[in-house]
Amino acid sequence: MYLTICDDQKSELEAMQLIVSDYAAAHPELGIAVQCFLNPSELLDVVSKNGAPDIALLDICMPGVLGTDVAKELKEKSDGAADIIFLTTSTDFAVEAFALHAEDYLLKPFSKEKLTETLDRAIEKRKKCFFVPFSCGREIHRVDLYHVAYLESKNHIVEIYLKSGKKLKMRAALAEIKQQFSGVSGFLSVGASYFVNLRCVQSVLPAELILTNGHKIPVPRRFRSEVKEQYFAFYRGEATKH
Repeated sequence: MYLTICDDQKSELEAMQLIVSDYAAAHPELGIAVQCFLNPSELLDVVSKNGAPDIALLDICMPGVLGTDVAKELKEKSDGAADIIFLTTSTDFAVEAFALHAEDYLLKPFSKEKLTETLDRAIEKRKKCFFVPFSCGREIHRVDLYHVAYLESKNHIVEIYLKSGKKLKMRAALAEIKQQFSGVSGFLSVGASYFVNLRCVQSVLPAELILTNGHKIPVPRRFRSEVKEQYFAFYRGEATKH
């Protein structure tokens, strides 16, 4: 697991590095590798070459680049999979931070126990992720399958629509890609061309599904009863878990 810390105050950066290093030593099974940056631009340079970290601890008020802007870039590079923990002295950016789906927003000074609890929560959440590499032309994208909104097959090309709004393309059969989802619940075939994450379905209409991103999935007549039944069965199952 790759974890990044970025803070322009050297003393605070070193203090956080010590806490995270102690955490990594206490959890060797996680294989946590830590990298620290005083300059957010240097962090972004590394990310452009090596990809985004799994977890990023970011100060917000830094010279040149705000931590919230760094977070947007990390989310973009990771297809929304990077977990962000903001560390700051101000509440001014709280709304923007949570709009970015930050894992937490810690006000300085914070205790070792508080940061440790936040790391516990972020890592526990990541254990529930299901990452798979997809080969898209010359690029390979590591995608959390739960971040997939739906798949669409067109002329031997599968388009993978992510919750973040990004779209990936693969030359493959839809049936082949669907096999990657065998360990993930909540996905449903809709006709021969679509494979949909039921968590992303906003409305089930007589002839189509309306997704939370506004996209519409046509439902062939012979599949309509089954789609409705599967949709309700999925959410009944989800309700029993809580």
